[in-house]
Parts: sequence; structure tokens; C-alpha cells
Amino acid sequence: MKANSSSWISSAILYQINLRSLAAREPRNALEAAVERPLPESPLAYVTRYLPRLRRLGVNTLYLLPPFPIGQFARKGIGSPYASCDFTAVEPEYGSRADIVAFIRRAHSLKFKVIFDITPNHTARDHVWMTRHPEYYVNGPDGAATYDADWTDTAKLDYTNPDLRAAMIEVYDFWLSILGPGEDGRPDGIDGFRLDMAHIINDCSFWDDALPILRSRHPGRDLLFMAECYGFQNNLDLFARGIDAAYDDDFYKLGQYAYAVDENGRSQLQLSDDAHHNHDFHPILDAWGDGGIAAAAAHILTQYEDAAPRFAGPRFAARYTDNHDEGRGIYRFGPGAFRALNTLAFLSPHTLPFLYTGQEYGAVNRPSIHARCQPCDKGRRVLDLNGRETRQEGVEFEGNIFARGLENRQRWYDFFHEIIALRKKHRALIDGDCAILDVGETVAATERTVIAFDRRLGRHLIRCAVNLGNQSRQLERAPDLFIGQPLYGELDPGATLPPFGSYVVKMT
Repeated sequence: MKANSSSWISSAILYQINLRSLAAREPRNALEAAVERPLPESPLAYVTRYLPRLRRLGVNTLYLLPPFPIGQFARKGIGSPYASCDFTAVEPEYGSRADIVAFIRRAHSLKFKVIFDITPNHTARDHVWMTRHPEYYVNGPDGAATYDADWTDTAKLDYTNPDLRAAMIEVYDFWLSILGPGEDGRPDGIDGFRLDMAHIINDCSFWDDALPILRSRHPGRDLLFMAECYGFQNNLDLFARGIDAAYDDDFYKLGQYAYAVDENGRSQLQLSDDAHHNHDFHPILDAWGDGGIAAAAAHILTQYEDAAPRFAGPRFAARYTDNHDEGRGIYRFGPGAFRALNTLAFLSPHTLPFLYTGQEYGAVNRPSIHARCQPCDKGRRVLDLNGRETRQEGVEFEGNIFARGLENRQRWYDFFHEIIALRKKHRALIDGDCAILDVGETVAATERTVIAFDRRLGRHLIRCAVNLGNQSRQLERAPDLFIGQPLYGELDPGATLPPFGSYVVKMT
């Protein structure tokens, strides 16, 4: 199934913005603090002013963490953006309604699309609806509003209530129309939403009803509804209901389970025992058992390729190494695996790749969700010289800890700038079909680490290979297969792909 080439969605490259992180402009040291002055502008205004810098990186879709006011009651730490107390207002810490309208207008003038994160499953426990419409919530046996998991700062919404369904549709439409009439006289606004935990609302038929209504109110506009969702089958269910894109958690878990770091922080390929305890991951483990991590990665890509024809329109997997929940890929997987996984994401089919604020400079800390500075559970596995494994916690920090040194930061920026430009230049990497290749790795099947594939669109063919391992791999078939114009990466003499290396050619 081909994507609509006239739609912006298939070519979207998302940049996830944590306003707290981008606006963390405290002094870097005591000498700067001695001459500190009050900040002249809100975080939203600050981001708006520097949007051209993000444009130069090459991203084209800005994805804001929930910009809504953060609840106070039962607040965790500094308060989570995922506990909103009013879906139609702006968090004062970030700026005003005028600031956010200016942000959207400026973004659109620079040819960005804008989506907002929102929590359809829950609100803060002091959301305005809690007193005005308590019937909008799921109540426990004691009559009090309930919550999922350990989200004690939230209250779960009840989608069996028709009035709640109607109210949520109006929330979405409010932001889709926030700019007022456009040049065509129709309401204009943001371009879609990232839907937090979209698969666990208590009646998913809401999506069957809501999405057609919202699209009918905005004819001629391509709106992106991207779900945070976990589990391949859950994604397929949401795709069938009209959701455009969903998280590819299998892709992220491949990184989480496959990679540890040595005592110097270098990437090591070593499967985690945790992988065996995740039932949803077992089909990928089976593929690994037959053909190494290369086959596991191929399974992840082809399961979406195989599922695509069953849907009425194009559907996409959002692939990432960093996001606000998971922490930082460069810290968890090491720089080699981080580079290889990001390369694979940008080359793979049915993909909306996204970056998280600071990823392009090798950021190692997770920007704040609940605390200004604390350890977090999104840590890493560390291997000593004897291969023994220990666990090291991650860091949640409101500021930014980037790769050490200007040259290192610039190298990461150049990497992302180049891989983004490659995807944008070659339409086959966006809309092309995908076919897995055997490049003749000279190792046992279970040790294969090179995933190779074709991306074909009409007469255009791009051939790709990515080494997901920390050892070089000789590719016996490469001299015959990779005859064309090199676009990215290189093969060493003897048709050898270096550790975590990539090679992309345009076939002639």
C-alpha cells in the first residue's frame, strides 16, 4: 500500500520538544550567576525565536509535550505535564495563549507542522471537569475517581459516557481551530496530536467516532493522529480505527534488550534476560534464534510491511531511540548502537522517525518529567572485562548534559543532519516498498548482525545495509549487490562493513 505522496504525513520527521528542557537557561556556573538577569521571554517565546535553527537541522514537524496547565492536587515532584488540569489553556510556566498562537503561526510560516501531546486516557485530579463534570470519570467502589498504574496524580476518563466523548472531540477541535479562519475561510490550527496511551482508554470505539468527525470538520487538511501504544496487535487495532501512526515499541525494545555498554561506555551486543519475560517480544526472539539480531530487526520491519494492505490508508510506525519516557539512547545503548539504530529508523519503511530535544547533540540525561534532578529507572546494563553485568541508573535532570566537548556535539549534529537530508532527498526512502536481502555474512546464521534491504519506488531503487553489531562483518555478496552510486557510509576493503556501520547506494 502506497502512501499519498501529496500528504505531508509520510515525509514527517518529528522533533519532540520538552519546553522545560529547551527553556532551562539557568547559569552554567557561579560566575554566570553573579551577573544573571531576569529572563526576557517565556519558554514558548524563546523556542519561537529560535525555530529557524531547528529548521536547519532538517526536521519538519514539531511535537510539543502537553502544553496545558499542570495539576496541583496530588502533584508528583515539580508536576508532570501528563497530569493536565485544563485541556484548553496553557501552562503559565511555558507562556500565555498569545505565546502559543505565535509559536504555531511562526512554525507554519517556516513550513513546520505542529502537533500537541495530549492525554485522552486521564486528566489531573484537579482538572476543571472533576468538579463541573464528575460523571466524566471512571469511579471505583468507593465512588472516587480511579487511575491506572501508579499514576496517582491522574484520574481516568470514562468513554462510555457520550457527553465525555463529545467534550473530548471539542478539545481536539479547539486546537485544530486555534488560529481562526485560514485563507480558505475554514478554521486553522495545529496539525494533529500525539495521543498518550491511546490504547488503554476504556472504550476504544471512541476513535471510530471521533476521527471521522474531526476530519470532516477540517476538509482539505491532512491531520496526524499518532498513538503512544505498546504491542504490535494493539497498534493494528488502532490502525483499523483510523489512527495514522503508533509507537513501534518493538523497535525500541530491540535496542533496550540487545545492547549494553562496557566500562568505557562503548556499545556491546549482549541479549538481556529481560527479553524473555516480555511475551510480546517472543516472535522477535524466535527470529533472533534463527538468524541473529539481523533477523530480529527484519521481523520488526516486515511485520508492518506485511500488515499494511489490510488498512484503508497508509499507516506508520513511529521509530525512535529517545523519548521523554525512555531516557537517552546514547546513554542506554552506547554511541555505536545509537548511531546504527537511528540510521535504521531513517532508512526503514512505513516510518515516522522522531528525535527528542537534545538528541542531536548527544544528550545523555532525560529531561525532567517529575523532578528537577533525580536518578531514574531508565538506566543501562554495564559489562565488566569478564562480561559480568551490573545495572546503572539513568538521570532525570531539568537542564542538559550533552556529549562532552564541542567537536563531539558537532559530530552528532552532523550525523543527524546528514541522515535527515538523505531521507528527505530520496522519495524511495519515504514511500518505497521494502524487501529484505541476504548479503552473505560470513558467520553462523545465529550471529548475523547485518540487516540489508531494498527500498523501491517505481524505477528508483535504494539499497541499504546496517551492521547492528560491534564486530566487523564481511559480506560475500556485496560486490555484486552494491553496484551503484554511494549515498551514505562505506564498505571497507574486502566488502567489510565496520562495527555499527552503514552503507547506502542508489542502484543504477
